Order: sequence, then structure tokens, then C-alpha cells
Amino acid sequence: MNYKRARVFPLAFAFAFVALCSPPSLDATARQKRKEAVSPVEVASMLREAAALLQAGQLDEAEPILKRALALAPGNADAHNLLGALLDQRGHRREAEVRFREAIRLNPKSVSARANLGVLLARTGRHGEAALLFEEVLRAVPDHPQATYNLGVALYHLKRYDEAASLLNSDPARAERAPEALYYLGLIESALGQSEEAVDFWQRALALRENYPEANFAIGEELRKHRRYEGAAEFYERALKQDSSQLVHYVRLGGMYMLLVRYDQALELFQRAAARFSDKPEAHYFVGIAARGAAAYELAETSFRKSLALQPDNVDALAQLGFIVGERGDVAEAERLLRRATRLSDRHFYAFYDLGRLLVKTRRYEEALPALRRGAAIKPDNPGVYYQQFLALSRLNRKAEAESALAVFKRLEQERKSRPRDEDEIENPADSSTETQPRDERR
Repeated sequence: MNYKRARVFPLAFAFAFVALCSPPSLDATARQKRKEAVSPVEVASMLREAAALLQAGQLDEAEPILKRALALAPGNADAHNLLGALLDQRGHRREAEVRFREAIRLNPKSVSARANLGVLLARTGRHGEAALLFEEVLRAVPDHPQATYNLGVALYHLKRYDEAASLLNSDPARAERAPEALYYLGLIESALGQSEEAVDFWQRALALRENYPEANFAIGEELRKHRRYEGAAEFYERALKQDSSQLVHYVRLGGMYMLLVRYDQALELFQRAAARFSDKPEAHYFVGIAARGAAAYELAETSFRKSLALQPDNVDALAQLGFIVGERGDVAEAERLLRRATRLSDRHFYAFYDLGRLLVKTRRYEEALPALRRGAAIKPDNPGVYYQQFLALSRLNRKAEAESALAVFKRLEQERKSRPRDEDEIENPADSSTETQPRDERR
């Protein structure tokens, strides 16, 4: 299971709670008609109070004030903008977008509403639209700090790296959010393949903010990319300590423990994750992976079944469970699970490999060969699949083909032993050597 996460650090909200427009004067007739109405001055005062409450995070207190202000002044653009900000903070983004767009319609010059709408669009992955809005803000207010930073982030997501770096390196962006700007500059360097420069930016961000899980995680990711697993584990540990609310922090750290052959630590960590994220199939899946690595097959089976109960068509979990069930002796169920996995995906190496391996183990050599050859087509550098082909071909007395498969196996196995462990071995910790072969079939 290739567990990925799109990490987007929060953009700077620009509800700069702008100074509200001075109320227009009312003629005597209008004042007479609204004897019992709240005056525009009082509406403006209500909005300033609501803005202060929003800045303080007191959403429940701000909401009734904003709704009353809108009831009294439905054409007030600032009221719509502030209510949009409140709704966005509560996660009601569709309703918030409606409010921001209404604020812009009522006041086409509203900088704050444009900036806020841009933040909302960026947060929902609409970076192109967001960038256009931030550019409009900067045309109206050059060097606007929040818009400069936010535009830089949006351009990073659009892979316009040079423009993004220029903005994020600028004084307005660094003055607004220096650690975050450095974090994104690191992401840009990483995307350009400049690993050392990326880590330097993240280290500078950490110098400004020690408790910065995103920066620690990013350094861990960069070290992992270069197979520096001990160092990666150290930074993943820091990220998890600083933010235990992210499942990916457990997953990445546990993966490093497994690559470092620290299965007990990995298993304990994944069990903590499964207890905390009990509704996430991935959490139970990785308990199964660690249990498999520790040869705790009963626990592995239980965990894979929990994962499949939450996500029945997950090919990774089906293939893993098929392997475990087969190791525990239930050949019929193992075959059923593995065949189902191959039907769901014709690109899953281990579904085909373990199916072929199971068929070899049960002496169904002709049936095994198509599955093993499909596996070799998917992953031609895996030695185990050629060893299984050698076993099947040998039993079928196809000597020349058997010798050819054995020669490929020996070459790939030697290459495997000479290189560091790779991440494929996290999810298949016993694979890639003859240790995966049935004892009675080894030569």
C-alpha cells in the first residue's frame, strides 16, 4: 500500500478584517423610515466586534453578531466577507465561497474578500484560480504580505517554481510568515532535485520554529529518498512527537523501523496507530505488515482482515492476507484471495507472485507458470519470481528453460545482496531471497 499524503501547510488567511467602510449619511426621510432600525454606524461597530472575535477564534460569539448585521444590512460586503471567513474556519467551504463571491459582487474593490476567496480555493486544490485572485490583490496593494506569501504557495503547487521562489524569498513574504516561506522554498528545491539546498531551507525554518512537524517530516522524506534510513527515522520521530494526529507520521516512522530490521518497534508503533485511527484501513494494514515481518502470523491475519472489513477491495491487503493464510496452511482460501487480487489489479506483483508460489507449493506447475511470468513482467528485477519459475520448470522437465530462469535468479539475487534494502521490502519483509521458498522445494 503506497500511502501518500499531500501536505499543504495552511495558507495565510487574509481576512485582514479591513477597516470597514464609513457609513453613508441618510437623509431625513430615510432616517424617519428607519426609526427602529440600527444605524449604519452601529452595523459597522457590530462588524468590528465580530472581526475581533473571529481573530480571537471565538466563532460562536461572532456568528450571531454577523447574522444580525446581515439581517439589518444585507447589502454590506464586509458582513458577507466576515461570515465567509467564519464559515471557512468551520469547514463549510461551499457556503463560505458563496459569501466571498457575494462580497466581491457588492464591492468589486474588496481586497480582503478576494484574498480570502483565494485562500479557500487554494485550500481546495484550485490553485490556478487562487493565483489569479492573489495577483489581483497585489495589483491593488503591491507587496501585500499575505497575498505575496499565498501567491508563492499557489505557484509552487502549479509547479511554477522560479516565480514561486522569487515571491517566497521576498521581504513581504518573509516578514509575513518566515518559517513557512522557508519550508516552501525547501519544497521547491526538493522538487528541482536540489536535496542539500532543500534540507538547508528546512533547517533554517526549524531554527526559527523548533516545534515544526512539517519541516521535520520533510527532512525525513528527503533522507528516506536517499536511503539514509537512520537519519530519516530520527526526523520522523521528531515529527510524530510534535504532531501525533497524522497517520502518515506513524506509517513513515514504522516503515523506517522495518527497513532497519527493528520489527518490534515497528509493531508497537503501528499498534498505537491502529488504536488511535481504528476507522482507517491503512492503520490495521500496517499492523499486519509489521506482524508479518516479526513472523506473528496470527496477529497479521487478524489485522489484514480488519483492514479488509473497512476496505473490502484493497488489493494490497488481499494479497497480504492471501500470503499469510497460505503460510498458515489454508491453501484453498489463500488461492481464492490471491486470485481475487489478480482480478482486481493486473499490475500487483505480489498477488501474481504469491499465487504462482502457492501453485508451485501445491505442485500445480503448469498453472503456476502464467502467474509467475506475469509477475516477472511487472517486476523484472525481483529474484524470487525467477526462482519459482526454476522450480516449476524443473518439475516439468523443461531443463533448458529451468537453467535460464536459475541463471537470472542468481544474477538478481547477487545484485540484491549488494545494495541497501529498499522500501518494497517494508511490505514484503521476507521476500527477495530463497528464504521465501518452501523448505521442501529448496536446492
